[in-house]
Amino acid sequence: MIRAGRQMMIAALRVTESEADAADAVQEAMIRLWQKSADLAKAENPVAYAATAARRCALDIVRSRHAAEPIDDVRWLSDRRDPIEERDSLKLALKLIEALPSPAREVMTLRHLEGLEISEIQEKLNLSAANVRVILSRGRSALRKHFEI
Repeated sequence: MIRAGRQMMIAALRVTESEADAADAVQEAMIRLWQKSADLAKAENPVAYAATAARRCALDIVRSRHAAEPIDDVRWLSDRRDPIEERDSLKLALKLIEALPSPAREVMTLRHLEGLEISEIQEKLNLSAANVRVILSRGRSALRKHFEI
């Protein structure tokens, strides 16, 4: 079971990118596996089964902690009344998107400028849906920092 614990931690850490969250996910997965010990006994590869359970618990943690409100367009920029200021803000937002690191720039461009859905971005960039959401959240957060007064 020690080997399974290591594999579970590795699987959870890949998803959460945080040791504390990964440990929480492994703990939750262990509880679930204990409750369904009959399924674990029937598994063809118990270590892989346990690692999958940990990964799924990690995904649950990421979704619950990083649930960001969906922003389908750049509506938060258009709260201003002055059209010149709005145009300048939009230009600044486009420049800031261009200055983001490669994955964030690509994901933000595909989502907000090309209007693709998360599933389409996932397929196009070969990323997981959770990863796309996290990248979007971090990109939006970086943009918001420049627009806060």
